[in-house]
Amino acid sequence: MIESDNAGRAPDDKLLAEIETKAVELARGGGELLSGYFGGRLSIEYKDDNPRDPVTDADRETQDFLTKGILESFPDHDILGEEDDEDAQDADEVAGDFLWVLDPLDGTKNFLHGLPVYACSVGVLYKGEPVVGAVYTPWPEEGGGVVHHARRGGGAFTNGTPISAVELDSPQANQLITVPGMFDRLYSFDAPMRGKTGDPRVTGSIAYELVMVARGITQYMYTSNPHLWDIVGGVALAMEAGAALMVGQRRAGPLGMFPSLDWRESSALIDDWRSGEAQVRELRRWARPLVLGRPPVARFVSSNLGWKRSPRLWVRMWQRRRRAARAGS
Repeated sequence: MIESDNAGRAPDDKLLAEIETKAVELARGGGELLSGYFGGRLSIEYKDDNPRDPVTDADRETQDFLTKGILESFPDHDILGEEDDEDAQDADEVAGDFLWVLDPLDGTKNFLHGLPVYACSVGVLYKGEPVVGAVYTPWPEEGGGVVHHARRGGGAFTNGTPISAVELDSPQANQLITVPGMFDRLYSFDAPMRGKTGDPRVTGSIAYELVMVARGITQYMYTSNPHLWDIVGGVALAMEAGAALMVGQRRAGPLGMFPSLDWRESSALIDDWRSGEAQVRELRRWARPLVLGRPPVARFVSSNLGWKRSPRLWVRMWQRRRRAARAGS
């Protein structure tokens, strides 16, 4: 095993190449497991009392497969998976500088309903920065699926063929974008984006949307509240394909109404990583708005994106939060 440099420098390329090779192997194997379940009968459970967040035996078996493979090859690395037990004892433990972040099945609702728009995402953070990504998606090629993969400084590929984000100097009206389903109700663009927004699509899989940015299918993507497992693999891929990462920070307005979004461009998802201090429980709760696209596009979009200033909308949301708080007390 090659040891990484924990003195602040990035790990060397030989180690990252080893990690990428393993991540590709695992993403492909996870995708093959999912393909075996696709279209068949599944055991379904829900993560809370509101049946909107399903988990299946396909999710769990795939995460077990991924976890086992990582521990066999990199026993000193830590793992954060979507299907981990949030209340487990190790949730209070500190995560190591190398953290594998797994979404065994991103797009579970699509998968359950027979829509082949989903992903198996394997990503690696080093001190909060995405350095390796491997994302399996169904694709109309021989075998029915492909792995899109990258490592920091090594280029981005689909099954070994180079890929890159679409070359644009500004957002274009005739180019595709992906946004959340509730985008038009909650968000708006400032005047400079008029006529430049793009043609929106909603996929139901954030990892899949990041792949589309990396392959130049969409000019940019916006996602409002992703968890780390949704994005680490795809962000590593998209950034290596030439996309910029814009990370949003919510600023609360008076009484929780009319909040704002502050944006920073970064190579890291977690800027303030402190070795030996990042708790697994807190990493599970991480959620930030993101924009990814070629640097001039991502910068322009994020600088002109915000919440709608609709008093009626924010009064309704404030009332809903009040009711939820009372119900939980």
